[in-house]
Amino acid sequence: MESLLADGRQFHIALAYAFMKIEEGHHRALKCGLIRLHACASSKVDDALAKQHFTRTYFKTVFNNVLGKPIPKDALGLLENAESVRDRLIHGKGVPYKELRTGLSSALDYIAKLGGFVEGRTGKNPFGDLRGLAGKKQLLEPTTSYWVMKGIGLYTSESK
Repeated sequence: MESLLADGRQFHIALAYAFMKIEEGHHRALKCGLIRLHACASSKVDDALAKQHFTRTYFKTVFNNVLGKPIPKDALGLLENAESVRDRLIHGKGVPYKELRTGLSSALDYIAKLGGFVEGRTGKNPFGDLRGLAGKKQLLEPTTSYWVMKGIGLYTSESK
């Protein structure tokens, strides 16, 4: 990422990379909550998240259900700013260098804020190392995990 940031002509690539990491972090945040807070079986969590398509609104709803609190408003403001820049860029609209830089900065600040928030709730930062996520915690059986996740709002099509 550092080489992308050194050259302002590469900010569009850096912004795309940041959003790839945001999407990955969103899934990992839900995984942290489902395993750490709800004791769901990690194999079922991975299955459910891999099969799920998240819109912006649906993700926020599920995030609130899983973590018990919504994404902090200051973090959401950063995300919305970064998304507006990314959306214009992805749809072929011209985005001035200054706005690309601001969008990228907002994306990176969002990653830091969301990571800290999730770590405060679960003890794990979804943008960091998740080794030992389950720890010594006794996780639910896969069938029970399915029903917990379904109740939380992850409507999977897989069989119990």
